Amino acid sequence: MKIVTSQTLAILFWQGCIGYGQVVSPSTNVTNVAIDLLDGSHILHFLDVVDAFGHVSARNPDNASQFIMSFAIAPALATSQSLVTYEIDNATAVQLTFNTSVTGNAVPSGFLERYIHSQIYNAFPNITGVVHAHTINVISFAAAEVGMRAQMGSAGSVGTLANGTPIFDFDSLPTSILPENAPHNLLIGNEVLGDALADTFQNGSEVVLMKGHGMAIRGTSVRNAVFRAFYTMQNAEVQSTATLLGALALGGQAPVGLPPRVAMDATVTFESDSLLSRAWALWTAQVDQLPLYVNDLRS
Repeated sequence: MKIVTSQTLAILFWQGCIGYGQVVSPSTNVTNVAIDLLDGSHILHFLDVVDAFGHVSARNPDNASQFIMSFAIAPALATSQSLVTYEIDNATAVQLTFNTSVTGNAVPSGFLERYIHSQIYNAFPNITGVVHAHTINVISFAAAEVGMRAQMGSAGSVGTLANGTPIFDFDSLPTSILPENAPHNLLIGNEVLGDALADTFQNGSEVVLMKGHGMAIRGTSVRNAVFRAFYTMQNAEVQSTATLLGALALGGQAPVGLPPRVAMDATVTFESDSLLSRAWALWTAQVDQLPLYVNDLRS
């Protein structure tokens, strides 16, 4: 017997409010991506990469000028009825992905920072998955203005840039991007700010640290972006510990991290379909054990 949780009741109520009878079946491609989006949202929460805030998105596999992400809801609570299709151009809501009768202004309010996603997709046509998270041990690096370098093979996508991962500093933006009369609240709330963030990415790293805020991760799929987000968090812990140990044993010498060739080859290996699928199978099995997480596209 399936346990009826408060979240399940909330989903049923929400579906009734928006006209559940109008739910349509998108293409198989979109449905498969949506399944990964819901799993990815739940996995990121389960693994403590996100809490009530943060989000993951996917480029629409049927229309490269669009992307799909949840409206403004905690990642752990995302279901098919919270998924929205957006235009990359100005991050405008098109419709609920699984209820095409709800369009435009009738779509519930989206994340203010959906421009992180739209502008990364706009800048990088090969990117099909994006994660934004406010992970605490990653924020520490940006606060100290210390870039991260890959310390282990599973985090090879962090890169081995000389100064570490690039750091986006909201408060240092010129007034042409952040006018004096605009909110200085760290949030990427428009296309101009989103473009500035996207421009911070550098070849050799799939991560941008955001000072006082979090991180942005670009990936070749939802699963890939989630994998990178988790192991960026793990890498931050390893690098922090290695830095402290280095201060004790080596007179303050910072950890160098992996050589570039090793990081590059390790990325190819660890992000291969076989290893990524192994991690994904474990993570989905873990979230499936908890009633908090509901992926109604496959349950």
